[in-house]
Amino acid sequence: MKTVLVTGATGALGQAVIACLRNTDKYQVISTSRHGDDEHSFSLDVSNVEQFTSVLNRTKPDLLLHLAASFANDFDEAYAVNVEATRCLLNTVQKLGLTMRILLVGSAAEYGVIRPEENPIREDHALNPVSIYGLSKAWQTQLAGLYASQGMDVVVARVFNLNGQGLSERLFIGRLQKQIDDVLAGRKSVIELGPLSATRDYLTLDEAAEQILVIAEYAVAGGVYHVASGVPITMRELLNHYLTLNQLDASIVQESAALTNRSGYDVPVIYADVTSTMQLMQQLEKKALCQN
Repeated sequence: MKTVLVTGATGALGQAVIACLRNTDKYQVISTSRHGDDEHSFSLDVSNVEQFTSVLNRTKPDLLLHLAASFANDFDEAYAVNVEATRCLLNTVQKLGLTMRILLVGSAAEYGVIRPEENPIREDHALNPVSIYGLSKAWQTQLAGLYASQGMDVVVARVFNLNGQGLSERLFIGRLQKQIDDVLAGRKSVIELGPLSATRDYLTLDEAAEQILVIAEYAVAGGVYHVASGVPITMRELLNHYLTLNQLDASIVQESAALTNRSGYDVPVIYADVTSTMQLMQQLEKKALCQN
């Protein structure tokens, strides 16, 4: 049985990954967050080298899934959480001489603006981030490459768009779900969204969790692999799905360019080439890794 240490355990993706891990008999799961400290859950700030060293020495993980991240459009916060904390994590593991596999979570935002005809985008496409978040994640990926070149067993799971409950309101789905809840509860009468013409690549949290575990188990050290569906969908189609699901009429939606979270740039279409990830998935047995 492998011991797996998961950072960012309280986030929506972290919870999905932990649920997937616990639905098998292959893993002993140890989670970390800002709160709690018991046999299977530690309070941890990976930037705190002394604290992180203590957790590593106590848990001795075979696999470290670094899911903690910030979606902030603030440079200092994004750099501290997505770059500096990752550097501290990798540096601490290296100095301790530990041989665990480390999985870092990247983002499609690393690619920045791409031409529609470049889709589906491959993992080796040039990174040209145009947002603070994308820039911080691209730097994180470069850190992974640096430490992998020094012999560390590091892989990157580059995640596209997630669909599910509990997502941050800094993401489209999180904002949409919050407003739908407010409408259903009578706290609002309209749903206010930015432009809905963009095309993205969405997958459910459970699908993302399964792909992340497959990458963690089977990826080549130093590799980058997409976590995605490979299927393009417009934001309007996604909105209509949620409206139908909640029996709401499209007339309550107000679309405004002023509500976009993209300032000075636009990415009209982006979706993933998932060939490499699907090749890893084929290494599994026919039954799903995560079973309900």
